Amino acid sequence: MGVSPEELQAKVAVIAGRYLDRVSREIEQLKSMVDQAASGDLAIVKEIEALTHRMHGSGAMLHFDEISGPAGELERMSAEFASTGQVDQPRMIPVLQRLQAAIVKTCANRPAPPSTRP
Repeated sequence: MGVSPEELQAKVAVIAGRYLDRVSREIEQLKSMVDQAASGDLAIVKEIEALTHRMHGSGAMLHFDEISGPAGELERMSAEFASTGQVDQPRMIPVLQRLQAAIVKTCANRPAPPSTRP
């Protein structure tokens, strides 16, 4: 027997909630990493690329375009810095700020989870 559209929608809502919880925590980690990138440390830049890759891809899949867009921009920027060996950390700051604002806004506007009480 298959999954009903309502069950599928409920499962996606749970996954979306977990994603928002995760990126709400990860943005703090990302801010610290971007600060560290000012040193030119390419290992940090590659970590930023990996973290923003996950934010970007999962956000796109769940239709959180406001989050996915700036995450993808940071991902591409980090890949560029890693490939050239030149880190222009100040370019990352406004994109990081847009990403953080999108996460805050999306979390504030998310609907409350359905009640499990009878």
